[in-house]
Amino acid sequence: MGRGTRAAGARRYGADPAPAAPDPGAPRGVRAPRKSGRGATFSVLTMTLAALAGVGILAAQAEATAPHASTNNSAKASSTSKTAPLPTTLPAHSGSGTRIVYSPSEHRVWLVQGSTVSRTMQVVPGTVTPPAGTFQVYAKSPGSTGGDGKAVVYLVRFDSSSDTVFGFDAVAGLAGMPPKPTGSTGGVRMEQTDALVLYQFASVGTDVVVVS
Repeated sequence: MGRGTRAAGARRYGADPAPAAPDPGAPRGVRAPRKSGRGATFSVLTMTLAALAGVGILAAQAEATAPHASTNNSAKASSTSKTAPLPTTLPAHSGSGTRIVYSPSEHRVWLVQGSTVSRTMQVVPGTVTPPAGTFQVYAKSPGSTGGDGKAVVYLVRFDSSSDTVFGFDAVAGLAGMPPKPTGSTGGVRMEQTDALVLYQFASVGTDVVVVS
């Protein structure tokens, strides 16, 4: 065998296979069918897609049956907690009939018409607190000067039995809740809109019930 030649029947890596011998029984001019790998590849692809689809279905079923955190925990906690009394709830032992109820400790005033609270409002107590008891409105003034020297409007005075004059009012020209008084005063301060309502509600002789 000379150099540069290959042995009979030798094949290179990657070369096409030698053609198959013709079938003696096949008709002349008709080639025998060749086996193809496409069918096997299609079967593998179909099985892979089916497996992926099955995994997706199982994942969806697991998500649907898995336990989830309840979104009602906060609602249950709030329903079991104690509810604070409403501002319209009158304090105990606050009298009867049409009256003004004032609680220095709660910083609140209630306007009571008969047995119904017609309005309640937040207030800023004076630096001098009136004693507990029932008093009467004895004077009203659309404008005046408070014991701390502040110009006030819608002044409703009650309890003239002590050296300190007690009453309800609002600081003139001030919007919103007033600051706590710095001087000595029995004035119970509030917003101007609330003070106007109280001024219109009260008459000379209206009861003012001060509770602790």
